[in-house]
Amino acid sequence: MQVVAGSSSPLLAKRIADKMGAEILNTVLKRFPDGELYVRVENAGGDVVVVQSITSNEDLVYLMLLLDALEGSNITAVIPYMGYARQDKKFKDGEAISIRAVAKLIESYAERVITVNIHSDRAKRYFRNLVDVDAMPIIGTYYRNRDIVMISPDFGSYERVRVASEFAGCEFDYLEKERIDAETVEIKPKKLEVAGRDVVIVDDIISTGGTMIEATKILLKSGARSVECACVHAVLAENALNRLYSAGVKGVIATDTIEKSISKISVADLIVDALKSD
Repeated sequence: MQVVAGSSSPLLAKRIADKMGAEILNTVLKRFPDGELYVRVENAGGDVVVVQSITSNEDLVYLMLLLDALEGSNITAVIPYMGYARQDKKFKDGEAISIRAVAKLIESYAERVITVNIHSDRAKRYFRNLVDVDAMPIIGTYYRNRDIVMISPDFGSYERVRVASEFAGCEFDYLEKERIDAETVEIKPKKLEVAGRDVVIVDDIISTGGTMIEATKILLKSGARSVECACVHAVLAENALNRLYSAGVKGVIATDTIEKSISKISVADLIVDALKSD
């Protein structure tokens, strides 16, 4: 098996290749003066794994060019962060279902697609042969043996936090809105008391950080001793990391599906297991 490291995931590709004892192919990625992208992959053949997260339009174009360059190979596309997955239905008439379009493009080249915590079950349905790996167990394991409580910022991430807390060996809860009167809505943990406790807010994605910031303010107001944030995908748009720290967050950790300074947890073992399961 050979591994191709895409422009957005060079470190994770190296970790995967090392764990599999696989060769990393020499790849040329460059930009022409007019902005168009160029790709060349040397000495490819047989089974090839392409590792490339989609965090931007440029990442998607590089991915498609890499897949095209591997014509004749048996391709597995490892896309740790599947961009465009949040547009998984038509919210308004006339909208494109972005993940459907992306899935068709990728699967026109790749025999199999592996991703990590894709945004929704609905997004999965647009792929014919998708393996979606769950990183919540390794996030939970990262916090094992710490006296914490894990909180979901809303009920939508309840199941994710439940899984993470099981591996962390800690209590968990989610934030719930409770209407007090016609003008007042209180947001607080559903059942747990967080006063005097260290809290970790867990979610799949931190994008602009708005959800995490609001949750942090609520938890600190409720008496939490400290608040940390953990996620699978650290998109961190619009200066999100600085805004999180300014809101009182003690620390932020993420996996390496998107390679950032806070990517302290690697999904390489999970992806290798998925590759070997075929």
